[in-house]
Amino acid sequence: MRNYNTGISSKAFAALIAAVVLTAGVFAVAIYFPGDGNGTDPDPTNLGFKVAEFLNSKRDNVQFYWMCNSTFVNLNISDYYAQTEPSAYVDGVLMNRTVTGGDIGVLFSPWLSDIVGTGHITTEDWNSLSGTIIDDGIGQMEAPEDPPTGEFPLSWPIDFYFNVFFDDDTCFFAGFSYSDGYLFIQNGTWSGEFSPHGWPISTGWEDGFWLLEGGYLSAGIDALYTIITTNVSYPE
Repeated sequence: MRNYNTGISSKAFAALIAAVVLTAGVFAVAIYFPGDGNGTDPDPTNLGFKVAEFLNSKRDNVQFYWMCNSTFVNLNISDYYAQTEPSAYVDGVLMNRTVTGGDIGVLFSPWLSDIVGTGHITTEDWNSLSGTIIDDGIGQMEAPEDPPTGEFPLSWPIDFYFNVFFDDDTCFFAGFSYSDGYLFIQNGTWSGEFSPHGWPISTGWEDGFWLLEGGYLSAGIDALYTIITTNVSYPE
């Protein structure tokens, strides 16, 4: 399996975020996640519902969200585009909501070449995807009675994750691996700047929480795959 330690050029990344509208995102989340000392401590038997409430109610400062270094992006999405271009390898996917729906940017390796495929989806598709992932997915999950210990992820490469970045220099992470069956969620901070390879630079992370995935993300991951591959073509 290919090494996932790849990056995205600052030029390509900047071109994608230049059009970001500061409005609700698919994964719009609270600045203060429950249990971090600034909100109500979560009920461990109802954590997924509480997470979904926050995801659906705190949307004002979302800048963008992106995915990289995962089986979903680097293998599944790459395999799709390799049907058109055998050398295609996806480094990352960036999405942001606009007044007419949502923009998608697919960044291909090598990142120095700035190979970027772009597409747009309707508001209806954006809202449907949001509901599938948040309400029908995360909102249905329970906290495990005996959560894992140690640092996440338990296995590597991680199968799926997304990161959300905000205009107040906070961020949010959710990651899942099929082999262990848990979704890990975590608040953090970032510098508002990017590395030379285009990566958002994180500056710290809160203690995270575990959710039993229980198959609830399956439909959302499938829908996200379809949305990306249907609306973004390999750049000519």
